[in-house]
Amino acid sequence: MQEEIDDDNITDIEWDGYNLWITDLRRGSYISAKQLKEEYVDNLSIRLANIMKASFNRSCPVLEANTEELRISIWHETRCGKKSVAIRKIPRSVRFNHQSLISSRYAPETIVNLLENCTKAHMNCVIGGQPHAGKTELLKYMSTFIPAEEKVGVYEDNQEIHYRIINPGKKCVEFFVDGRFSYSQVIKAGLRHNVDWMLLSESRGIEVLDLLNSLSTGSYCMTTMHLDSVRGLPDRMYNMLGESNVTDRFINSIYKYIDVGVLVECDKHEKRSIREVGFFTRTHGKNKCTVIYENGEFTKEEIPGEMVGRFIKYGIGNPYAGEKEENEKQKVSFL
Repeated sequence: MQEEIDDDNITDIEWDGYNLWITDLRRGSYISAKQLKEEYVDNLSIRLANIMKASFNRSCPVLEANTEELRISIWHETRCGKKSVAIRKIPRSVRFNHQSLISSRYAPETIVNLLENCTKAHMNCVIGGQPHAGKTELLKYMSTFIPAEEKVGVYEDNQEIHYRIINPGKKCVEFFVDGRFSYSQVIKAGLRHNVDWMLLSESRGIEVLDLLNSLSTGSYCMTTMHLDSVRGLPDRMYNMLGESNVTDRFINSIYKYIDVGVLVECDKHEKRSIREVGFFTRTHGKNKCTVIYENGEFTKEEIPGEMVGRFIKYGIGNPYAGEKEENEKQKVSFL
């Protein structure tokens, strides 16, 4: 499978016991002409289990392994007939740049400018979508606009963001999460480590409570989560708490400390795009989600005044304009 691993356009390699499925950004998902022998898959499983010092048998039927560029999951044949392998590639680079987002019709340039400016204005952002929609890739791109002198804490159980590699020379510390040191513990420890930005590769559970508590201290964040709509983000975060004894104050905190929500999607041809963008505000005791972009089109809603003020605070007069446009406007205004 080295050929597929080396191909930057291939994002996933999956063996279901009968066919080798390839997910390609150019071709979508298709069956490869290659076949994997049972001996090959067995040998791969044994070697990975040894490397990870993990049991892989009838009693422990799921094997998880990862490298800096691959995330591998193998299911034992006692659970699915034949061994099933899923390999997700984790590029150590940013797949996006400003021009490629526009030329690929990922989003209109005004939306691309807006998201770049949201980072520059230190807004807390949640990127949602279904699995394989490209949530982490967008987070990685937006993170490139964090000022170099602001300390970034990256919290992951599997290394995916590669902030230090894609942002050489920027202030960063990477925290690794596992069964002995949870997301909640890492988030709390990060505050004592003078972290300005928290980047969570994915928010999945009760750690969202610690995340919001950290934001109340003045830190900033970017994270991803499984989401169907921007408007559904507060309910989704609330449900992630499970049986925790949390009151409506938690929902209020979401609207107070989360600033922008983005929904990304991926169609059957692996074409990725931004579907929704919305802002969350809590003003005079009232919570509001203002969706300014939906179903690939602008709505009639305007960016909330509180958010406009945030942009202005950081020298951004027009949130929909790029840096070049802003500079040209300032020159004309000066003349």
